[in-house]
Amino acid sequence: MGPSRSGARRSSLGVLLLSCALAVGTVVAAPSSAAPGLRGPSARYVDTMTVPDNFIPFPARFGGLSGIDNIGGGNYVAVSDDKVQYGATRYYQFGLPITSDGMFASATPQINGGGTILGPGNAPILPGGADLEGIRKLGGNLVVSSEGARPFVRVITPPGLFVRDLPIPRAYLPGRSTGLAVNDGFEGLAVTPGGSIALMTEQALAQDGPAPTKAAGSRSRLLIYGARGGTSEYVYRTDPLARNASNRASKGVSEILAVNATDFLVLERGFDPATGRNDIKVYFSTTRGATSVTGVNRLSGRETVMPKTLVYDFASVPLLRPDNVEGMAFGPRLSDNRRALILISDDNFNNPTQHTKLHLLALRF
Repeated sequence: MGPSRSGARRSSLGVLLLSCALAVGTVVAAPSSAAPGLRGPSARYVDTMTVPDNFIPFPARFGGLSGIDNIGGGNYVAVSDDKVQYGATRYYQFGLPITSDGMFASATPQINGGGTILGPGNAPILPGGADLEGIRKLGGNLVVSSEGARPFVRVITPPGLFVRDLPIPRAYLPGRSTGLAVNDGFEGLAVTPGGSIALMTEQALAQDGPAPTKAAGSRSRLLIYGARGGTSEYVYRTDPLARNASNRASKGVSEILAVNATDFLVLERGFDPATGRNDIKVYFSTTRGATSVTGVNRLSGRETVMPKTLVYDFASVPLLRPDNVEGMAFGPRLSDNRRALILISDDNFNNPTQHTKLHLLALRF
């Protein structure tokens, strides 16, 4: 259970973490994969909210939150990747009061809505029929993404009613040795200011290469559905595994957030069961200068990948355990004209080992 907060009062833990962040610096040094000359925003850590494990125990347990978005008016939506074990396929809507200096002003999210995400014909999604990973506002509707054996990208109305599914290119369809892996699919979801829908795979498609190793990262794909039709595709290379990682460690893209039509914040998440620690980094990346691989079934390995530069490494706050961070959204403008960036962790319904946490970074573009 997280520290108690009342109004804008800072907990002693929050002050300690913020002090450590300021002492260490804004970010740790960028990795050698950073692109020379590419400039992204600077970031500093501000606050963390740990949601009580039994915040909403039933009828739809609060947890498994794998995506979050700002829908305006101080309200946010977050999607659960529950596979109909603790409730229907669903999303929550809640207020998230934030002070002008970027501190969470309430002890918990303030639930004020949500809905059940339905399938074609507004039929309920059956157990195992979805593994929801992303949610974004799309005009007056919402768009969600799901990985698994039958991945989909679905536009829904705010209560969750079915509008349409986007066609998934053939190269992405799961097969014996091609397409999206069951648990490494469309993890990243973004909507650009112009209304294009962008998705990024957690790791490489089966035909494009292996998962990350200690020697090299994995070649994820960025797939963009244009607001006026058509698609475009680019390659993003994740970081390699840490040199001291165990043979069970993993790493991949867990979220993307559009800055504009070409630039994105990319959340890379790693986990090593040997240490029980998560490796969480935020990068700034762009399609500018990257090779278009639109319609290409199998990558050659000679493509120019999307350049990237490190924005923030949660390892710069040594006392903070960020947990399994999977979602990312912009928050309000702060008093120093920085932009709040809110990140949310997926507890995997694995309490008390894991928790739902909301982290707030302050960005300066």
